Amino acid sequence: MNLSIWIGTPLAKQNSTRIFTTSYNRWNQAAREHLFSTISYVESAFDESFSAVFKIDSEAGRSILNRVTRHHPLGRFRAQRGNNSIFYHSGGRYSRKCIRKKLSNEYKELPLQEQASSPILCFLSSSLYYWLWLAFSDCYHVTRPDVEKIPIPDSVVSDKKLHDLADALIDDLEKNAQIRNRRRADGSEQQEVNYSVGKSKYIIDQIDEVLAGHYGFTDEELDFIINYDIKYRMGLSNLSGDGD
Repeated sequence: MNLSIWIGTPLAKQNSTRIFTTSYNRWNQAAREHLFSTISYVESAFDESFSAVFKIDSEAGRSILNRVTRHHPLGRFRAQRGNNSIFYHSGGRYSRKCIRKKLSNEYKELPLQEQASSPILCFLSSSLYYWLWLAFSDCYHVTRPDVEKIPIPDSVVSDKKLHDLADALIDDLEKNAQIRNRRRADGSEQQEVNYSVGKSKYIIDQIDEVLAGHYGFTDEELDFIINYDIKYRMGLSNLSGDGD
């Protein structure tokens, strides 16, 4: 169950506001008694372009946001037609999925300029995007603005490494996919593909390393992104398959 807890106090200066946030937190029952002693806060702000307060809890997170928001939104690479479309999954808890085919209504089409297709497929599959999405979204749905508002450097779309990594990621996802038939309420059967994204984390890490160069991340910031929420992402996502 997703929820936010807001705590406030009046300030002496009228209409003055300071906002401090935590990151998006998950915990199991055994960790509940330690929850508040391990939560950290950092000063954040309301961002008008995202219509959101960024959920961050560290200086590393704030530094990454400052580097990311210098660039222009991904939506500028959108095309009118779907000849070079990719499809991003509109749900999922522990990773983001982006592929080249529409498997179900949960996959939303993103038509792109030809040279941008593979690099943006990589970007929308990255741990960086996963972290950014959690920072400003409702942490449950992936909407069109959640994709097209994300700032991305011009240099990303011409990076040959990302073209190669997109092919490697898709091949690895398909290799580890589990296919099963699900019986629907009307008695018909529907084929369902579940991707075990965690098994492809080694490729996603390579994608994040390339993206870090384009954004100018430090080694500390790259390490923060690659290992973000790793306990849940590598444990629970592999058990569930993170499917449709």
